Amino acid sequence: MHKQIPTGASRLARLRRATGLDFHVLVTLLSRSWNVIAGAATVIVLPLRLDSTQQGYYYTITSLLGLQILFELGLGQVIIQLVGHEVAHLDGADEAKFAGDPARLDRLSSLMRLLRRWYMVAALLFGLAAGVAGCVFLARRGDLPPAQWLGIWIIMVASTAVNLMYVPALAMLEGCGRIGQVARLRMMQSIIGYCGLWLGLILGAGLWSAVMVPLASAVSTSLWLRRAHVYDWLLQRVVEPTNRIAWRRDVLPFQARIAISAMSGYFLFYAFTPLIFANRGAVEAGRFGIAMTIFNALSAVGTSWVYAKTPTMAMHIARGERKELNEIFFAVFKRSMAFTVAAATGIVVCASLLSWTGVPQMARIASPGVLACLAFVCSCNCVVFSLAAYMRAHREEPMHGVSVTGAVATTLIAYFGSRGDILSMSAMYAALTAFVMLPWTILLFRRYQRRNH
Repeated sequence: MHKQIPTGASRLARLRRATGLDFHVLVTLLSRSWNVIAGAATVIVLPLRLDSTQQGYYYTITSLLGLQILFELGLGQVIIQLVGHEVAHLDGADEAKFAGDPARLDRLSSLMRLLRRWYMVAALLFGLAAGVAGCVFLARRGDLPPAQWLGIWIIMVASTAVNLMYVPALAMLEGCGRIGQVARLRMMQSIIGYCGLWLGLILGAGLWSAVMVPLASAVSTSLWLRRAHVYDWLLQRVVEPTNRIAWRRDVLPFQARIAISAMSGYFLFYAFTPLIFANRGAVEAGRFGIAMTIFNALSAVGTSWVYAKTPTMAMHIARGERKELNEIFFAVFKRSMAFTVAAATGIVVCASLLSWTGVPQMARIASPGVLACLAFVCSCNCVVFSLAAYMRAHREEPMHGVSVTGAVATTLIAYFGSRGDILSMSAMYAALTAFVMLPWTILLFRRYQRRNH
């Protein structure tokens, strides 16, 4: 008998099985990997076209835009879980239109109407509150006159508010299992935005180039949703009053807990750069801001495997398929961890070699010691984020205690640490993650594991 030689197609299929790269994981991974590449390219281009002060304003402004978390209140994650549990019992959930139990279709329809109203109000409040607060904060330092950043800030806040308004439509799609389609949209808008940013920097637009990323996202999402007519039929559906989603009964119990975690997330990941800006100036804020941007992007890429399977995990739970839930989670978790640890280590090694060889651009980024601390935090957070996704797929939020404790401790570390040595501040941040947040999360996760055996 002749031994069959694997064809290119069979090798590709074998590789996809080994890496777990189905359409949704692959596109999510490509989208987030692009953001890492774009962030790295921006790290290179920014110091060439902006001075140290302008660079500090760039990263401080992007950190301040993270305030949208305080207005969204984690509802995006709530939507994915709620929708996932509903469509688990419907047919064709990953298509443009699906069918099944009329009561569940009514609940989805009423949920979409409810969310559209909520997010329109949230977007308006964010635009007003963040716009004013940001102006006051940026004006206090006075390194640049308002004429050089005020218009930029207004456009970026307005664009972010528009993006916030579109969260429910995209989250509904993700909850229905269309993770890959949404990731593809986000990758395209990111490509357009970053190419616009780089072109603006090259042509001498300076800090004004920063508006391209959120502006491109807002415009492209608006055009895509209008052209696709996403789930318009759900909005046109006549809903039986007895089947309507009640906010207090169906949404608030889950959202109240996850909102605390979401608000805490701002202080966990975005508080450092503004506080360094306030206490140490724009130059030092820019150096640390670059480092945080790199590892936040890496963290997003590393958790792509887990994130892409979140709706699937919710559907398994809704159907009581515990064995399938655990199998799929541990498969994607191992891949996420392997990638994150390897990539974080590689970044630190490369940065250390470049610093050792005396590359002048390395003076515009945090020291190798600070990068090592942030790489360790990134690796620990891969575990925390992954285990949290598993627990939240049960339509529960056990992480609020971990998040609040971490947020308070991180803010204190950032506030007092930013007045002194940045490396010591980073080491305390790493210790907090390793000795408090990580073991606490693992303890909570084990309770869910015992439940699902």
